[in-house]
Amino acid sequence: MTAEVLVLNREAVAIAADSAVTLRDPDPKIYNTANKLFQLSAVEPVAIMVYGSAAFGPIPWETVVKEHRRRLATETFDTVEQYASSFITDLSSLVSHYSARTQADLVRRIAHVALAEVCNRANEIIDELDEDDDSFDDADRSHILMEVMASQIAHLQTVPCIDRVSASVAGRQIGSAIPDWNNYLRESFTRFTTNSSLNRRARALVRTALRSVSPNPWTSGVVVVGFGSDQLFPAFSHYVVDGVVANRVRARHLDSAQINEDSSAQIRAFAQGDMVQTFMDGLHPMYPEALRGLVKRTLDLLVERSNTKMHGVLSDTDYEDHVAELLEIVSAVVEHFEQDLHDLLQKKHSDPIMSIVSLLPKEELAEMAETLVSLTSFKRRMTPEAETVGGPIDVAVISKGDGLVWVKRKHYFDRNLNLRYFERDRRLYTTSNVEEDSNGS
Repeated sequence: MTAEVLVLNREAVAIAADSAVTLRDPDPKIYNTANKLFQLSAVEPVAIMVYGSAAFGPIPWETVVKEHRRRLATETFDTVEQYASSFITDLSSLVSHYSARTQADLVRRIAHVALAEVCNRANEIIDELDEDDDSFDDADRSHILMEVMASQIAHLQTVPCIDRVSASVAGRQIGSAIPDWNNYLRESFTRFTTNSSLNRRARALVRTALRSVSPNPWTSGVVVVGFGSDQLFPAFSHYVVDGVVANRVRARHLDSAQINEDSSAQIRAFAQGDMVQTFMDGLHPMYPEALRGLVKRTLDLLVERSNTKMHGVLSDTDYEDHVAELLEIVSAVVEHFEQDLHDLLQKKHSDPIMSIVSLLPKEELAEMAETLVSLTSFKRRMTPEAETVGGPIDVAVISKGDGLVWVKRKHYFDRNLNLRYFERDRRLYTTSNVEEDSNGS
């Protein structure tokens, strides 16, 4: 995992990324030397950050980015979104490096996650409804699993994939990667009795999962940020990429944002953003939901006791009306509490911070971005959790006039021993700029 932060205002955008990378084969091991922040264009102020998986299949993201930058040469785009779209589209040129075996492995991985998720959800529902575990028969259990799968299929159908495979192609991929489907399903649904209907729906679920993209442990996040040639204010575009199936890149656009006259500042965290959210709201992101649950449970207890006292006092019709009215009141009170808490956190914490961020000079933007990543790293170091955020923090600032300026940047080599490396880069950018000028750009 990692922690990456963007801090944007109308003048510039500051970017910070840690250096931790977790290797999980055969056992988890963390190194603090990874590069996650790169210059995307040699001639325009645009950068790219990656998080999650360290590679696009067998190819490290650093190689992917630098090859794309080389092919891009002096080509420019009007917007950051176009730079991001060009990068994602260019991944298709690397599909030949994604072997059939690697693609089949990804199909099996997607199938495993999709089936395990619905199986766990169905088991949770059964355990909640059947505490004694003796009143539900196999048919009841299978019915609940079927309903959970139907709900998940409906959800996945709303989750897009940029280069979506057809249903028939997805079906053939399943057949090729999992030839003994019936046995595979029995091993996946150990608590359920499989039948032809459940078999068909499970296959439809996996087929739909292959046609959508959701963040998961092996996906990579890609964030392109900076200024397009027609943009006076910074912008970013955020994608998730999780590999190749049927020789098509599985990618999904998550969101984009641009600073403008209505939005003068933004702070965005990627991957592990809990400490950034805590800094912004003054409250850990898990607590609003916990407080909501506490308020609802308290009100439910009050309603339960009220209903006990009123039962037998009111007529059946009046009692039902009384119960329905109390439930409506509980729902309204919980919703009102959520909104009031949100407004309070925004008024007392995030709004004052954003008003300052909108006025920060470039140096302060860089310090803020670095501090937010450091805060996440410090939290991981001071808790029993694995230190999945750490190492040197790379920091860059991008502005329209100055382009990309590195504030802090690690190298795996001694600068004084590799002067030719920096001289080569200087000549490359000088040549690019000369070519641009000669073309009248």
